[in-house]
Amino acid sequence: MESRTTRTRVTFSKAFALGGSDDLLPAGGYDLIVEEERLQGLTFDAWRRVSAFLEVRPNPHAPGRTELRPVTDAELQQARTHDPARDTGTRLHSDADKVPRKERP
Repeated sequence: MESRTTRTRVTFSKAFALGGSDDLLPAGGYDLIVEEERLQGLTFDAWRRVSAFLEVRPNPHAPGRTELRPVTDAELQQARTHDPARDTGTRLHSDADKVPRKERP
């Protein structure tokens, strides 16, 4: 089955939380990594989202590990709704092309 990964940059101007988590993530830029798989048997290209993760890098003043936190569209939209700079139109942009790849059996 063929799959692809899309990496998109999401920027928040203030601290935010995701889903049911109580910990606040600091303001700044985060990579949103989306994995999709091609739907077979159609006469046109169609992709289904398999997973989405927000890449959370460690604080430079307190080194740690980079985490990939699962995120849904609803959680991401909720976090962006509470961001005061959400209406600028420059908040979400693509920083990489979609890269198709074939899984090995």
